[in-house]
Formats: sequence, C-alpha cells, structure tokens
Amino acid sequence: MGRFSLFANPAVEILEKRLWEDARKRYLREHSADLRDDAKTVRRKVKTTYEGAVAARLKEAKHKVRAKWGQFKHVMTEELKVALGTVLRMSELDWYSIEAGQLPSPTLIAVPFELLKRLTADVIFQSLKKSFDFEDLDDQALEALASYCSDQKFQGVMEDARRNYWTFEIGNRGARFAVAEIIKRDPYFLNDDKHHSLIDMVIFVSSGGSSSDPDKKNEKAALKRWFDEDRKNRKNDRRFTADSWEIEPEESKGWAAEP
Repeated sequence: MGRFSLFANPAVEILEKRLWEDARKRYLREHSADLRDDAKTVRRKVKTTYEGAVAARLKEAKHKVRAKWGQFKHVMTEELKVALGTVLRMSELDWYSIEAGQLPSPTLIAVPFELLKRLTADVIFQSLKKSFDFEDLDDQALEALASYCSDQKFQGVMEDARRNYWTFEIGNRGARFAVAEIIKRDPYFLNDDKHHSLIDMVIFVSSGGSSSDPDKKNEKAALKRWFDEDRKNRKNDRRFTADSWEIEPEESKGWAAEP
C-alpha cells in the first residue's frame, strides 16, 4: 500500500501496516471473487476502497500517539522488563523444551526467542490498556505501541538479563532460571515436524539460588557449567512444541528458517 509520509512516528507506521492488512482481509471477505486476482490488483482495489478511511484513522492516531510519545518512551523499557517477568512467571516448566535434567526440576530449558518477544508485547498491551495515562488510545494504537516497544527493546533487555545474571521465576513453584544464551539459527524440531528447522532459541539455566543472592554466585556457576559442559552435550533430537503456549504451529514455523 502507499505510504503516508506525513506519519513519521514509528508506532503509527506499525499501525498503518496493520490497518492496511485488516483492510485487505475485509475486502477479500466482502469480495471473495477477487481472490482469483493477483496480489498487485488486490492491493490497488483495497487502496481505492479504503484509502480515505485509513488516512482518517491514521490522522487521528498520529495526534494521540504524539501526545503520549515522550511519556511512553520514558517508561517502555521498564514496561518490557515487567512484562517479560510476567510472561515467564505465568508459564510452566513443561511448556519448554527440556534440554537437561527432567521435570519437575530441569536444569536447562529452551524456548523460541520470537515467542517470548511476541507474548511480552501482548502483556505490554494489556498493561497500557489498563493505564489511565494511555486511555485516550484505542486498542489498535496500543497494540502498535506495544509492538514498537518489543521490536526496539526486547533484544537489549534479554542481553542485559544475560550479562547481569538476572534470574526469573518460571511457573508457580518458585523455580528460578537465568538466561544462559540466545542461540541464533539453532537446529530444532518444531511441533510434529520430521525435519528440523533453524530458529533463534533462548536457553535458560536453573540457578538453584534466589533473587536475594547479592553476589550472583549461583547464577555465575550455572552459566559457567552451560558453556563448559552442557552446551557441548546437547541432544540432537531436541524439539519444541507450541501447544501449551496457545500458539498456532504455523506461527512458530514462521519464526524459523529451513536448514
């Protein structure tokens, strides 16, 4: 779709893409015969039908987002940290790929990077939606802000967690894990696939300690064990299944690349 150069705010640009995608889906629902058309023709028809409505929606969003932009930029990193902790705390150990040890007390677990990123954005959206400070923004604008936050800051927060030996509670039994490594293009079986894919995975290592441990000795020892021993002895049949996360298999496959 044509880009509105007037709307330079990055969150509004995210919103624009989503509005056009929603418009495309709506158009094809209402004009099912056009499913036979090529993508370029469909884009032209969608633009002709919805350009005015999308432009008006973006003009309204631009002013509202701009009014909250400085405030949002100030709080978004902390919002992301809190949201990440919430996602991990609300998950359960058996939702992860168990790489070492076994339930109920595994020593190494893994989960796709993009899954955590996406779910963290969902929690940020819910947090913003409940905030008096952002009540002037509708759901689509809030979702765009949350996506922008996740796109811009998630990688950095995860790296900070790894470098600074942060620990996270996973599940409801008080198990604490630290980020050991983010492995890019990690060979993994996904869901019921018979052939592996390459997907960015976050490796968490059980710290065996508590968040009140001031010298981080447990976390450092666990991470040293990962790099010295566990990383060299990973199973070649490791598999991640997205069912418990309420993620469609097609979405998880979209985060992966073929070998």
